[in-house]
Amino acid sequence: MRRRTMRIGAALIGATTALLGVNSAFGSSFYVYQGSDYAYITSNHQIAGVCDREVDGFSVYTNYYRTIDPDGSYRRVEEKGGLCNSSGSSSNVVWKIRACENLPLAPDACSSWKEHH
Repeated sequence: MRRRTMRIGAALIGATTALLGVNSAFGSSFYVYQGSDYAYITSNHQIAGVCDREVDGFSVYTNYYRTIDPDGSYRRVEEKGGLCNSSGSSSNVVWKIRACENLPLAPDACSSWKEHH
């Protein structure tokens, strides 16, 4: 029984790797989710981005901090077309991020702030 469980687990890992591929942007980047939408920090901490993965007509955005930003002064990247969008690259690293969905007539739905060092 234990051997069968191990084989099933190995098969699932292999299938997941085949479906997702091996990609440094996926494996070593940092992700924060709001529903199916997400914000991310690239593995080199130079770019923040946001991806709209819900087909609901609402735009998504990320608020993020770079090391140069004073506390309480964050930046924003928005995606309105159901795709992904990102900030420009900078030597001032991104270290704190959240993902938000822009909801008209209601407070925006946002993940909690997450830090990545």
